[in-house]
Amino acid sequence: MRFVYALCLVFLLAACAAKPVAPRNGLYQGSRENSSCAPLSIDDRLRILSLANPSNYKKTRYHRGPRYGARNIETETDCSSFVHEIYNRAGLEFVYRSTRDIRRADEFEEIEESQAKPGDLMVFSGHVGIIAEDGKIISATKVHRRKKQKSAITKMAKENFSRRRYVLRYRCGPNSMAGR
Repeated sequence: MRFVYALCLVFLLAACAAKPVAPRNGLYQGSRENSSCAPLSIDDRLRILSLANPSNYKKTRYHRGPRYGARNIETETDCSSFVHEIYNRAGLEFVYRSTRDIRRADEFEEIEESQAKPGDLMVFSGHVGIIAEDGKIISATKVHRRKKQKSAITKMAKENFSRRRYVLRYRCGPNSMAGR
């Protein structure tokens, strides 16, 4: 019986001494207070903005709600699906969440609007978009025929949306856990 206890103790000590396993794809796993991920690099931000450029989506239609399995935002999308796909294409993966639920995602942290940088997300009541270099918001919006808007992917001033807003910053860049 002592042998079994001794063996259990050895396994327990070995498990405690083991080096932690890095999360897959550099995604953050754990509590928000104990993040060991690196912030987004300038290259990450430039890649996000390049992929989100409205000129890439001249014929995209607005379609409310995600189309599971359909990843072609060049034809139709909504705001949360657009943001999700842009981040995934930039190598910054996170599980899809609706605009209402993205605030609770462990991969993001809420920051003050004054600290916002291009590539961060700005979330409004029922809407999400990517902050551009000029402070405008790149997002999928409903097309208004009266305004001759041809694509659902637009770049608009944040004042065009509700005043209740907050900013989310991706907390883990790709390969942020490599080499640790």
